[in-house]
Amino acid sequence: MTHESEKEEASHSRSALAQDVQEYEKMVQQSASSGQLLTAIEVARDGLARFGGGKILQQQLALALAQTGALDAARKVLGEVLKESANDEETLCLLGRVHKEMWRHASVPAEGKEAIQQSCKYYGDAFALRESYYPGINLAFTLAAAGERSKAEQCAKKVAKHCRTEVEKTSGTGGGWLSKLVGSEPEAPKGPVDGWLVATLAEALTHLGDTKDAARFYRQAAEAFKGRWRDLASMRRQGREILRFNGQEHGWLDQCFEFPAVVVFSGHMIDATSRVSPRFSAEMEPAIREEIRAYLQQVKAGYGYSSAACGGDLIFCECLLEMDAKVNLVLPCPVNAFKRQSVSFGGPEWERRFHDVMARATTCLIANSTGHGASHVDGASSLGLVYANRILTGLAALQAQALDLEFKPMALWDGLPATRAGGTGSVVAEWERRQFNPHIVRIKSTAVAPVEAAAPSGSANPIAGSFLPQEIRTMLFADVVNFRKIAEHQLPAFVHEFKSGVARLVAALPVAPLAAESAGGTLYFVFAGLAEAARLALDLRDFAAQMNWPKHELPADLNIRIVLHSGPVYSFPDPVTQRQTCLGAHVARGANVQPTVTPGQVFVSQEFAALAGAERLPGVTLEFLGHLPTTHLFEAAPLYRLERRK
Repeated sequence: MTHESEKEEASHSRSALAQDVQEYEKMVQQSASSGQLLTAIEVARDGLARFGGGKILQQQLALALAQTGALDAARKVLGEVLKESANDEETLCLLGRVHKEMWRHASVPAEGKEAIQQSCKYYGDAFALRESYYPGINLAFTLAAAGERSKAEQCAKKVAKHCRTEVEKTSGTGGGWLSKLVGSEPEAPKGPVDGWLVATLAEALTHLGDTKDAARFYRQAAEAFKGRWRDLASMRRQGREILRFNGQEHGWLDQCFEFPAVVVFSGHMIDATSRVSPRFSAEMEPAIREEIRAYLQQVKAGYGYSSAACGGDLIFCECLLEMDAKVNLVLPCPVNAFKRQSVSFGGPEWERRFHDVMARATTCLIANSTGHGASHVDGASSLGLVYANRILTGLAALQAQALDLEFKPMALWDGLPATRAGGTGSVVAEWERRQFNPHIVRIKSTAVAPVEAAAPSGSANPIAGSFLPQEIRTMLFADVVNFRKIAEHQLPAFVHEFKSGVARLVAALPVAPLAAESAGGTLYFVFAGLAEAARLALDLRDFAAQMNWPKHELPADLNIRIVLHSGPVYSFPDPVTQRQTCLGAHVARGANVQPTVTPGQVFVSQEFAALAGAERLPGVTLEFLGHLPTTHLFEAAPLYRLERRK
């Protein structure tokens, strides 16, 4: 089905639902649950336009807006709901959540203080209605965050009492099971127990300093949520924050949970029959497989990131699959080209194993899906391999960061220096420079040590017959939202106030951009590194947010949206303008993401986020937003929101 026909079918489906608001609510919920946040927003707004309102749709819209970072927009939607139903518990809780997120993201202490106080108020109003445990535990948290420790403890006592009663009811054991659970010999409940109820009780007891009983309930909740690592990570993270508010250690809390590790792998391929100096022969595979398996079991690997070349990569993936761990693949070029370059020479059996791993992998990302990073011959160039390896490392690091898991790099390596950019030796060298401390499964090679090659720099020599060098670059795309509303006579003020301000931000950067273009309300910059691009993006966002547009007789609803993307591009001085510029599919990718960005936000591509993770980019955080629809050339993009680290 083509992209256009998919849109037509979606439009027809919505028309068919025009008389059923509940179906709209279901569609919004499904879209949000699958990470399609902008689709959820679009569907919710469509439903509201058709039906002229609806509390649940408005609440769903606000929640999706909040998750994309559009906190002011979410607050406005909920404010309208509250006018019609002032005592709606869910709306009050959502407002509390929005203001809690505003507190988390506040860069100015005064703004953070006001936001957390507002969050306390909304959660407090919700809790006062029925003293339900959900608004109650959030009220206790926000009070503790606001420094109101005594009030937080009083609230936590009420929540703990309520949760104990509810746990006893749902377990069907009266006080028997609960008394045994908090005694020396916990007993499993005879009936189903709500895991969130138990987790809430554990959190309430953490506020009260009852670490012994809190630990037991946390262990019970961990068992109930086994395998739901995101929920468990959120549970542990909130418990740690409470302990930090109270100046207490969190070692006892960490012992209540057993999390898997995230392992990223790089390894040598099996020897080709034409190889002169043996390195990884077929006879070595059983011993190497056992060593890889033993390490994965030792660290309790739950997530693995690797390429899929014959040899170490596929052995690593097969060992993960034996453990029911999730396999995530990153290939440096399209599947058929990769297979010809890195699998087929091993023979039909390796091809079969490759297809089996591909079929069972959780995800597979093609780092250079449209040929960028690939040479004129079949397969990935050295630069394409470097780029794919950095994305591989970064995605694993982001996964570990998102779930607060241990990050474990692992390599199957002969110990010899790198002979080419993108090989295992160069990956290990990068890991060691970044102090990732990789675990090495050593191949006892009989090969003669080659002359040491220079470490990969992120650029590649020009392909024979061409004159354009290809390099990994970071691109910043920005446009002024509602620029079309600026009247002719207002343009001088726009140039003087806004564009001059942007020029000052660029001049303040420690490293200047390699290229800069400005036309109307659009801005475009190219950087050699990630840090300067991230700094300018956040500075631009804050500059636009703080601008008093009406003061300069400009439209009040002007804003800015920004996207960052990184990838291999052709970088050269333009013969026409004599200015540095870039060409390539990655330039188009970044530009095609831009219409998706929420005004006032900085969105970044998965590739930028991965490279930031691989480099341990300091001072920023990255929040995954899901696969969001963009333009036709880049139909659905996994995107992240960039923020400053508090």
